[in-house]
Amino acid sequence: MNRPKILVTEALGPKGLEYLRLHADVDAYDLLPPQELPAMMDDYDAVIIRSAHRLTRELLVGHPRLKVVARAGAGFDNVDIKAATELGIAVINAPGANAIAAAEHTFGLLLAVMRNIVAGDAHVRAGGWDRAAFLGHELYQKRLGIIGLGRVGRQVARIAHGFRMQVSAYDPYLSSEIFKAHEVREYMDLGELIEYSDILTIHTPKTGPHLDETLLSRLPRGAVVLNVARGGLIDESALAQMLRDGHVQAAGVDVFVTEPPDAHSPLLDAPRVVTTPHLGGSTHEAMIEVGTMTARGVLEALNNQTPVNLVNVPIPDLPEQHLAPLDNAVRILGQIFSKLSEKVSRPLVLELGGTLNASLTPWLRQAILAAFLQDRVDERVNTVNALVIAAQQGITLLVEEAFNDDEPELGLRVEGQPDTGVAIALRHGQVALRKLAGIPVDLPWPDRALVTRHHDAPGVVGRVGTLVGQYGINIGQLHLGRRQAGQEALMILTLDAEPPADLVQDLTKLRDIDAVYAFSSH
Repeated sequence: MNRPKILVTEALGPKGLEYLRLHADVDAYDLLPPQELPAMMDDYDAVIIRSAHRLTRELLVGHPRLKVVARAGAGFDNVDIKAATELGIAVINAPGANAIAAAEHTFGLLLAVMRNIVAGDAHVRAGGWDRAAFLGHELYQKRLGIIGLGRVGRQVARIAHGFRMQVSAYDPYLSSEIFKAHEVREYMDLGELIEYSDILTIHTPKTGPHLDETLLSRLPRGAVVLNVARGGLIDESALAQMLRDGHVQAAGVDVFVTEPPDAHSPLLDAPRVVTTPHLGGSTHEAMIEVGTMTARGVLEALNNQTPVNLVNVPIPDLPEQHLAPLDNAVRILGQIFSKLSEKVSRPLVLELGGTLNASLTPWLRQAILAAFLQDRVDERVNTVNALVIAAQQGITLLVEEAFNDDEPELGLRVEGQPDTGVAIALRHGQVALRKLAGIPVDLPWPDRALVTRHHDAPGVVGRVGTLVGQYGINIGQLHLGRRQAGQEALMILTLDAEPPADLVQDLTKLRDIDAVYAFSSH
């Protein structure tokens, strides 16, 4: 197999590049001029960008080799997600890789404004020593309001607890259990949180709430405002006026609507503001983590695995050691069912049971469709665009859920045709076959297997075993299943070597054999 070729358009960091180069051929730039990128898109399996480039629909279309694009950072506003999904291009980012850095920077700004550190430093350097002029405030017992309790917001809450602050948050997309788990008081109304907050900090994407003059005016007089998230989330003119009026005591600002801000930016003229040039996620440690997380996700996606940082697929919130076996199980189920079900004219039914849960269903629907369609269409199909391709093929997938405390189980069948059913279970991370063509079986799924559908008649097993032996292939295990004596039966052979195509063809010529299927995990 040829090594994939990857283009890195901006500095990724030595650790990330080193990881990529172990598995791929890499062309890396500290900063590729954006105008040069379009002419290079045809030559790569994956493209990694940061902030200087935009991957628009026009740029993504027409490059059949391109399978993965990545934004080395938490945000992905500069990638056309809809277009990438339609084209079956996986989009990778690095969520949370710089969460600790951003949270610590938030408190760096907060301490700077609460204790007058920047002004005090300038005062001493100018020869002054007026301690009373720079009297500050403690964080202890202050009421901290966090807008957005995602990865960064949770780290902010963790640090705030260390200062023994009273922590509350607003995030309409999270369950109450998340707030409880992080010991944060939940506010269902944004305005009420703002009214509560001595210190207000926002940690949302650009689609988060916009803090305009009306909302900011609900802050208690003397409050402090922080933005280490995205420029534009806070009305800069309104905040500057409230600083001049004294309604807002101080502000710490790391991001601006226009970066760098021009000389007329209202916050640059406002009093009691500490600013930094978008440094929130910029630490040596965060850069290393961003680079390695991005590199891992890109390579996993190129290898048809499911990275936890895949943007345009509803990836379940599972640890990687739990997601990977389930991902493998779905691929095996889809492959087996697809080979055994040549013509499908009715909806498919995905059966989910055991300790699986409903939060996995959106991802499982796309993953099973991708596995089923993989060898049935000429165009690229993967978990990213499986719903689009399935709709084009006229394939509908229904879901039946029967969750309980048993081992995780997945099944697939054609609606109204139980004899088409294939089912598997996950046992300690390994796939066990439970049903094949509606016939109950129970065996670990092997790396290499031959499956026959045949008439239940004397001599079939011997003829098949003899022919496999003539090809010099050893049979590890043999499992038989049937509906009724003398009717359709199944034979599953686990093999010590890959079965050649000639063997499969010769097996189909044997008496009483209806069909033969070869399976391999390689």
